[in-house]
Amino acid sequence: MHTFLLRVCLVGQNSTDTVDKVKQLLKETLKKDFNNSNRVLKERMDHNLVNIFGSDAHFHLWVDAMWRSSSPEKKSFFVKIMVKDKKHIIITAEYKEIKNLKSLSAMVVARCLKEKEDVDKLENVPKCLFDDIKEFL
Repeated sequence: MHTFLLRVCLVGQNSTDTVDKVKQLLKETLKKDFNNSNRVLKERMDHNLVNIFGSDAHFHLWVDAMWRSSSPEKKSFFVKIMVKDKKHIIITAEYKEIKNLKSLSAMVVARCLKEKEDVDKLENVPKCLFDDIKEFL
């Protein structure tokens, strides 16, 4: 079992709302079977980014993959979007293998939270999970 940890690295002059929509689109696209192919990921995102940016003349999308030679099936992705007059948006999707119950628990709890600060407010959750939960946010 695995998931992808999404990190926004660069927003340019794009609004927070726009970047959040792009991040959500990437998250939804990664959930669907894309044959672990950056080309398929790009095609699906390109098709839906028009709904966020309008005409495809206003943006250009690159999706690059990175992996270790010992495990090419465990790909991480770099999503770069050049937006006309607003500079770049860069989001990474890091491959994260879920190897144990602790990681699975942390991932499930993190999906219910919005901010890392919310983790410290949790009650009835073992404190030993806090760092792992924050990793998924």
